[in-house]
Amino acid sequence: MTIEISILIAVIGCFVGIGGWFKGRDTKIAADAEWKGNVNAKLDVIVGIKENVEEIEGKFNEHDKKIIALEQSTKSAHHRIDEMVGIKKNEKD
Repeated sequence: MTIEISILIAVIGCFVGIGGWFKGRDTKIAADAEWKGNVNAKLDVIVGIKENVEEIEGKFNEHDKKIIALEQSTKSAHHRIDEMVGIKKNEKD
């Protein structure tokens, strides 16, 4: 009789242990999945920011080219104005 009770207790203990192991495993899997989801979300944000920065850099380069063209145009206009002022000065003399 004592052997049957000890075997019954051992079997019950085994099931309790296996049940605890399954619960811990499921909890760990859920926590890992949540962590992985957070990491993926952060990476998506970083990739989006990188794309935005590249877009801004492209616009900056376009503006830089336009500024250079404006500077050249302004220099040309100043030369023409200087020539016109010189011609007017010569006419007055």
